[in-house]
Amino acid sequence: MLLKPCRGCGRLIPQAASMCAECEARQQSRHVVYNNTRRDPQAAEFYISKEWRELRPVIMSVFEYVDIYALYVTHELITLTDSDPVHHIIELEEDWEQRLNPLNLIPLSLKIHNTITALYKKSNASMKATQAQLRSLIEYHFREAGGHEKVLRERFLVAPPERFGENSPREFQ
Repeated sequence: MLLKPCRGCGRLIPQAASMCAECEARQQSRHVVYNNTRRDPQAAEFYISKEWRELRPVIMSVFEYVDIYALYVTHELITLTDSDPVHHIIELEEDWEQRLNPLNLIPLSLKIHNTITALYKKSNASMKATQAQLRSLIEYHFREAGGHEKVLRERFLVAPPERFGENSPREFQ
């Protein structure tokens, strides 16, 4: 069996695992404490909602569990795990209505998510520039597949554009 160090404590664990059982339990309790003490109650409720728990793994699979920020900006291939964050490009506090918009979500490794969070907190200009950069990376990544919106539409995550008028039926013939 191939082993690697636990990313929490450094103890040797099977290569398929990301953390040992003790670190995994500690991390889960850390999230509970954060949700109960620091996170906005509405956001905390959202992150345990059925809608979020169903959408999150789909977003991870759309991006094929790859951190595209790390891939294109830091030139690292980081394979994500289910415990890595899915980031809201426009944060919940900025626009609550964007919380379940698949076009507003990007999965990131914890390391990159911390980098993005620091850039958001630096200044409003830095946050806007980082948001634009994330959107451009997403479009670049999905360019050959016809664009991010097309990929999401094929997964039934984004509704097809509405067509009105006399000419619209011809588009589908």
